[in-house]
Amino acid sequence: MRWILTAAALLGFLIAVVSHSPGLLGFGVLVGLFCGLGAAFAFIDLQIQASSRSEYMSPGELDAIKAALKPASSDTNSGRGLPPPTPQ
Repeated sequence: MRWILTAAALLGFLIAVVSHSPGLLGFGVLVGLFCGLGAAFAFIDLQIQASSRSEYMSPGELDAIKAALKPASSDTNSGRGLPPPTPQ
């Protein structure tokens, strides 16, 4: 799809360059711009998909995250916290 959009953008700009009528020139410029933007977004999407990680984690990764988020023991934090705010 991205190569079709690239070819259509080039064809649109080619039509705009070789045309002698203002209507055909405007049509070629619009086709070139819209297809060029579409091709750019298609190539950007391809690059993002190639460099992104999978959204799913293995059970080992989930267990490691749960272990890291779980506090070591509940009695070490008892009575500890932020001091009360001082009145102003």
